[in-house]
Amino acid sequence: MLLLTLETGIMVLGRAFAKPVLKLVTPQTVLLISAILASLGLYMLSHLTGAAVFGGAIVFGMGVCFFWPTMLGFVNTNMPATGALGLNLMGGAGMFAVSIYTIFMGGFYDRIVAEAGGNTTSAGIRVLDATLVIPLALIVAFAGLVLYMKGKSKKMLPQYKYKSY
Repeated sequence: MLLLTLETGIMVLGRAFAKPVLKLVTPQTVLLISAILASLGLYMLSHLTGAAVFGGAIVFGMGVCFFWPTMLGFVNTNMPATGALGLNLMGGAGMFAVSIYTIFMGGFYDRIVAEAGGNTTSAGIRVLDATLVIPLALIVAFAGLVLYMKGKSKKMLPQYKYKSY
């Protein structure tokens, strides 16, 4: 419960001060950094022990803090024609993904606990390691988004022809 409270507190503080962060970097860069921090935090949560787990919770909380609002803001800014439907589709896709994940990981966890003879600690570690695939895939996806948006912004800049004298 303390880890969940700590993560939630980090998310509240991070979202309260999101505006200065978004002034420094683009939303797609925030998403990439968030995926990196979430991956690192999950790794730390599954491989650290004792009080060091709180450090992992802080890093993970910093990672997941900006995912939801930044994704919605990205859709709103870069696809304004989609309106409320675009925002609802983004939210619905996230909720659907979580429901599928929960079903898959619940069965996976039960199978691991049975194989480990009831050792829930090692099963939890293996589930966190399996979950690590999600933010790692997001790193690749958001890195692609960063590159795509950089290319798109270069095309949108006016092309000036300078005369050499």
